[in-house]
Amino acid sequence: MKKSIILFVAIFLVVSSEVFAFEVPFMNRTPQREIKILLKEHNKAMENRNIEQIKTFYDKDYLSADGFDIDDLITMLEKTYDAYGNIKYKTKINNISAFDNWAIVQMSDTSSAKVYPDNDRKYKDKAGRLDGKSSYVVYLNKTNDGWKIVSDEILMEETSLKYGIANKIDMELITPVFVKNGKEYDLSLKMNKPEDIVALASISREEIVYPPADYQEKFRRVPDEGDLERLVRANNKNLDEYAIASIGFTKVSVNEEELRARIEVLGMAYIMKRINMERVKGIKSTLVENK
Repeated sequence: MKKSIILFVAIFLVVSSEVFAFEVPFMNRTPQREIKILLKEHNKAMENRNIEQIKTFYDKDYLSADGFDIDDLITMLEKTYDAYGNIKYKTKINNISAFDNWAIVQMSDTSSAKVYPDNDRKYKDKAGRLDGKSSYVVYLNKTNDGWKIVSDEILMEETSLKYGIANKIDMELITPVFVKNGKEYDLSLKMNKPEDIVALASISREEIVYPPADYQEKFRRVPDEGDLERLVRANNKNLDEYAIASIGFTKVSVNEEELRARIEVLGMAYIMKRINMERVKGIKSTLVENK
């Protein structure tokens, strides 16, 4: 990618005495237990970056709420592993609801990574930091091969990548959670920076598609007081969107002897937040109904 917690209860009966000891045959696993084990194995495969094993957890007709199929998912995973070699995930299962051969799991996770400017990691002081958090729902169907992920939808998601002084500056990208198809909405960037630092920023929106489309950035100076704001219009294709802020931090010093200014780049940041399109019939609910 964000919270209610439902405790999972597993039943295990053991009968013993001084004379003899035995286990009562374990009752059939509950769907909740089976799914919890499956998702733990899935997370382990993700941590090990085992692409071939990851594929086995998904139905051949898997389709995310954003319209990504299994091939798109694998390609995005491979690019993520290549770009962030030390990325780490922490995943939490908040709720498992099962009925017949269907299950809905509400989950949340965080991700973090360090991004070095060179492969040898010689310039560790210039390393960037990636942080992300998300909340999402996973849909599963039980087949002859066991439980398979047939779809998923992201409810909330925010990711930031910061370099240099950006890691020490409080900033927040303010967006709506939901927008209406084709309607205008406001984006704003809040920031608390030192007065002697100049911040240039661009705020934009893009549709969530794969491969991602190019977008043009128009940088403006962030006011010393107040927020940088932009009014944008949502797409009319019913596609969810990302709001993106790109920020650069500089410091200007004047050399009086040489009568020239020196501009020093101190850091940069990228912030991305998900904005979901309002649906007439719930949030992407037709995906599961149409499977």
